Amino acid sequence: MTCVDAGPVGGTIFSLFPPNTRFFSSPERLAIAGIGLQVPAQEKATREEYLAYLRSVVTTLDLPVHTYETVTAAGHDDQGWTVTTRDRGGQERRRTATHVVLAIGGTHRVRRLGVPGEDLPHVDHDLGDPHRFFRRRVVIIGGKNSAAEAALRCWRAGAEVSIVHRGDALHERVKYWILPELESLIEEGRVTAHFNSQVSRIEPHAVHVDGPGGPAEIPCQDVLMMIGYEQDPALFELFGVTREGPQDAPQHDVTTMQTTVPGVFVAGTAVAGTQQRFRTYIENAHVHAGRITAAILGHPPPPEVPARILPEA
Repeated sequence: MTCVDAGPVGGTIFSLFPPNTRFFSSPERLAIAGIGLQVPAQEKATREEYLAYLRSVVTTLDLPVHTYETVTAAGHDDQGWTVTTRDRGGQERRRTATHVVLAIGGTHRVRRLGVPGEDLPHVDHDLGDPHRFFRRRVVIIGGKNSAAEAALRCWRAGAEVSIVHRGDALHERVKYWILPELESLIEEGRVTAHFNSQVSRIEPHAVHVDGPGGPAEIPCQDVLMMIGYEQDPALFELFGVTREGPQDAPQHDVTTMQTTVPGVFVAGTAVAGTQQRFRTYIENAHVHAGRITAAILGHPPPPEVPARILPEA
């Protein structure tokens, strides 16, 4: 078995989670490979704690993980698959395999609004460290988890925060320990919310929106466009996997996780394509590994324990 990753271990978490972000899920629902995730504070794990945990799992099990290798080609013959990768130094490597598992996630590139100005240098798609927004006027576009958490953390870091969201309220699935506090800040006027509003253009010092009261101009120094991500289907195309539906998700057998290509499986959030509303995430995708292993070994699907009904489920 060999695992190749285009980035570091836990690349999505490393790249997209701001420092000290807490997971939605409880530690026991994030643990993998029978190795417990112990958190010193006995509460939900942070980004840093989970990345350290992933490194520990790889080290403890001595897993053959090769980071910063991008898959560039794949071919198939009677002997199986030949997969070509290229590392950051440009060196190519070829590996053969009888089975391939595509666990590529679904957050490869940012969604775009398609409005003038969204490529200006003061427009970001990731929160990063909120400290950089101290005493800055920040407009946050979006109304789901990432936008709500960014708004709260920027406000706490001393920013003047405005939210622009096309819905009439923050999304109901915002983390249940963030939603009521941010709603209170909006009601108190400490955070300004422009609901039922669409961004029409972004300028160096203002965001223009069309809302219930007509066009409006929101002065700003920074813009955080927290409207989500899309999956890059390039690897599915490379391996010939058929996709379907509005989320452009790979077709697969939910019992075995095998795609339309024999010997090619899909696992993790990759199974859902580009999710409009996240229904597949870390904690409910762990079962994919057992299904794939059973299918490769020719065993019956393993029994699965239903998830507990909790607010994060």
